[in-house]
Amino acid sequence: MSAISPSLSAWYATTQWHRYGDHRVVYQHEKAGNQAPTLLIHGFPTASWDWHRIWPQLKSLGPLVAPDLLGFGYSAKPKAYPYAIQDQAQLCLSLCQELNIQRAHILAHDYGDSVAQELLALAPPSLAIESVYLLNGGIIPGQHRPRPIQKLLAGPLGPLIARLMGRSQFSRSFAAVFGPG
Repeated sequence: MSAISPSLSAWYATTQWHRYGDHRVVYQHEKAGNQAPTLLIHGFPTASWDWHRIWPQLKSLGPLVAPDLLGFGYSAKPKAYPYAIQDQAQLCLSLCQELNIQRAHILAHDYGDSVAQELLALAPPSLAIESVYLLNGGIIPGQHRPRPIQKLLAGPLGPLIARLMGRSQFSRSFAAVFGPG
């Protein structure tokens, strides 16, 4: 993993693991203060690392929990798996249960907005959602207009494109054609 930046390496060196079914899910957990924790749900095609730049400001508000959803970041990426939004919400509920979270705030963006909406629908009475903040996502599915890269990555060539995007020369060429991210 020598290609990983020092700050990314440091971020993942402090993560913990949660077992969700047969899969391991990585998450970052900041245990600051006694307030209700904030569950941070990342976008597509990223991971908990999305939050690293604002983490210091967020942790001043209280405890934080930021999972890499299944199929993202350092979490498991099973090949024969449906990757349904409802399942990602169940994963978040499972993590909250393991951490004994009974009250929470939610901060989500992009793909995480859909997961947060489903989490609201599925949350049991034992989990009080105190507030929800949805950022830059398609919160009305019929009105969402995915970017070209999102369409490509979600299609049958997605795994190949993702591998190629990791190669710097391909990334620069791809960005020149399709724009950043």
